[in-house]
Amino acid sequence: MGNQIKRTVGTQICFADHTTDFNPTAANDLTQGVPTEVQLDTTDLADGAARQSVKVDLGEQRAPAYTVMCALELAATPTAGDYVEFYWNPSPDSTAANGNCGGCSGADAAYAGYNANLGEGVKHLQFIGNHVCSDDPTAYIQISLVGVFSPACRYGSLVIKNESAAAFHSDAVETHVVFIPIYDEVE
Repeated sequence: MGNQIKRTVGTQICFADHTTDFNPTAANDLTQGVPTEVQLDTTDLADGAARQSVKVDLGEQRAPAYTVMCALELAATPTAGDYVEFYWNPSPDSTAANGNCGGCSGADAAYAGYNANLGEGVKHLQFIGNHVCSDDPTAYIQISLVGVFSPACRYGSLVIKNESAAAFHSDAVETHVVFIPIYDEVE
């Protein structure tokens, strides 16, 4: 019998407002086990605006691919078919402010790209995927698969650009994004 390649998953990475609000209900919690926590406060993220996370170290032996899922709570009913965009700021440097693409800072902060030109800045980031919105009101937490991507560098930060036609909720209790590392094992 020849070798078999099996997929296994590693420790999740959870991007959320761990400092202030994050405390999702069980039905909306995408975390499993004890994930690596990365600070990202999406409170009141306006339509047409973007937010970046703290820079994270994916590890020297990082996974070749990550499944990305999100749970989002919006403050008003979004337009069905509009979306929230997800990008990765790849960086070869562990220092927050160094080696960032697209004008990222490596800190949990608003993201405006180069010289406050968000549209140009995101073009220099690695696109992960979109959350396509349904027209459910704010009481509903929208959960979706954003995509599967292969990070270009060991370090980086998540950038979320809101194009949903609604602002994010005034707290970040439910909103979070998880990266699930996928490893191939040969047996």
